[in-house]
Amino acid sequence: MLRCAWSALTNAGSVVYDGIHDLLAELHGRGQKLAIVTKSPDMVAKAFIRQHRWPIDIVVGYHQVSRRKPDPEGLLLAMKQGGASPGSTFHVGDQAQDTEASRAAGVVALGSAWGIVDTAELIASAPDGLFPSVAALREFLSENTL
Repeated sequence: MLRCAWSALTNAGSVVYDGIHDLLAELHGRGQKLAIVTKSPDMVAKAFIRQHRWPIDIVVGYHQVSRRKPDPEGLLLAMKQGGASPGSTFHVGDQAQDTEASRAAGVVALGSAWGIVDTAELIASAPDGLFPSVAALREFLSENTL
């Protein structure tokens, strides 16, 4: 019962932004492994992913790490599970702590400046790329590979 309640509360405020489904499908279709590293419990994230039928290969929730972002532990675990190296990985995040975690893990930091975001803080964190929309991120990723 608690799991259902947590899941309902957590997913109630979640928004899927226009273009996310297509972006994930395109990346998956290109053979890229996709991971989500989240502050939510992995069971909640996995339920949300199943509900939206996203092609996500790896989910790292807060129960799987002892230190949370900006510590890179979650990103490093996701890369280990996916057999990826920092040089072949990019991390998209909407908070300054995501940029910090990316830097600490040695991966490309991409900022998503759409939705409910403290844009000034995200800009100040100096990600490698900052995108105002899913469409802009998709265009960048279609032109750039790691």
